[in-house]
Amino acid sequence: MGDSGDDGAKRFHSVILDEEACKGCTVCVTTCPVEAIRVRDGKARILAGRCIDCGECIRRCPNRAKRARADSLAELSGSGEFSRYDWKIALPAPSLYGQFHEAFSVDAIHEALIAIGFDAVFPVSRATPFIARAARGLLDTNSVPRPLISSSCPTIVKVIQIRFPTLLDHIAPIIAPMELAGRLAREEALASHPDKKRVGCFFISPCSGKITEAKAPIGDETSSIDGVFSMTDIHLPLLVALGKTGKTPSEKTETVSDAKNPGGTRSDLATEIAWGRAGGEAEATVEGRKIAWLAVDGMDQCAKILEAVEDGKLDGVELLELMACTGGCVGGPLSVENPSLARHSLNLRETSLNGSPGEKPFHEKPAPPEKNERTGPFDCLRANAFPARPALLLDEDYQKAISMMEEMEAISEELPGLDCGCCGAPNCHALAEDIVRGNASRSDCVIILKEQYRSLLEKRGTKEA
Repeated sequence: MGDSGDDGAKRFHSVILDEEACKGCTVCVTTCPVEAIRVRDGKARILAGRCIDCGECIRRCPNRAKRARADSLAELSGSGEFSRYDWKIALPAPSLYGQFHEAFSVDAIHEALIAIGFDAVFPVSRATPFIARAARGLLDTNSVPRPLISSSCPTIVKVIQIRFPTLLDHIAPIIAPMELAGRLAREEALASHPDKKRVGCFFISPCSGKITEAKAPIGDETSSIDGVFSMTDIHLPLLVALGKTGKTPSEKTETVSDAKNPGGTRSDLATEIAWGRAGGEAEATVEGRKIAWLAVDGMDQCAKILEAVEDGKLDGVELLELMACTGGCVGGPLSVENPSLARHSLNLRETSLNGSPGEKPFHEKPAPPEKNERTGPFDCLRANAFPARPALLLDEDYQKAISMMEEMEAISEELPGLDCGCCGAPNCHALAEDIVRGNASRSDCVIILKEQYRSLLEKRGTKEA
């Protein structure tokens, strides 16, 4: 079900509904941050044009009726879809390391990835220095309005596209870390293994938003990611593999085998894992410079901050890191560990390798002089600007849209204002909009229906008398 004139059906969405499991309870309806879900005929319906694939419904649904459209690990071996690749590279997100007790070294986690079917591991963290450098270049050149908003969280980008289109110019025109990691991994693999012609890069995602970004990049750009596995699906196989590696939790070495991670170093691997938590990207970007920055996590708080930016209340802030999930990517809807514990695990890893989190720069040696934001093995800038998504537009005709808005306000006055969700919409205002769009009726409101029924009984009683 989509809004009138909505092209949402043309978009790929990683969040899907299992109708058989759905009980029509409206929990997802009332907790969706962009009011993209309705209950019709006893089943939840996702409004494709509004959905931002944040995965909040996956997190909240008590019946597990929402799930992410991730790839199956079984496709890696045998006659699976991904068995056609000569060299399969795992691209673990930094937040993956927070899903395991810190006593298990990063190297042990990588070896476990090899054990479950991958041929090599290229941590997404290895791409983060280039992303940070590109952002610093944008800050230095003043080519983007302030505050510069990080583009690393695809859910935040989509929220801006739908609800805050006036802020699109503020988003850093930089590709996602996983996208750059895929490009780097493929180039490195082809150089070190020339006999492997078909290289596949597979991202391990903490959220549904990044699944959508990998399979259907914003702006229709070509992705370097060939498949995406959710942390939820891969967690148990990794735990089993960790138990078979022969390494015990008491072993705390953080070295990386070049055979498993060609070209990787201890610093490459360990010091960038902070990107998995809120504030990690901003810390890496400013790198000790006197740049006013603000890191905000959680959809509600991010929305309030974006409103503040629109109102001109953040004039003194130059860099804004917004993460839709509480705690950052460690709190993603496809993660397994409690977000607080996962962040604690990352913090302990940072402490053991680099001192207290955030106290030291991410590179022990000074970074080379930066020529411009394009410095690095690849151009980190996006080919296309972020387009607006007018999902909230009532009609393209301005006069008709004004008329519909006036009608919507009049209907809202008639509704009880209880925001109970019994009508299948998240609140009375949303029901009024649905009515104006032709997707609902006044009688969907149980209060109005009750009044209509009572009025009908009174009329019938009068006639009988």
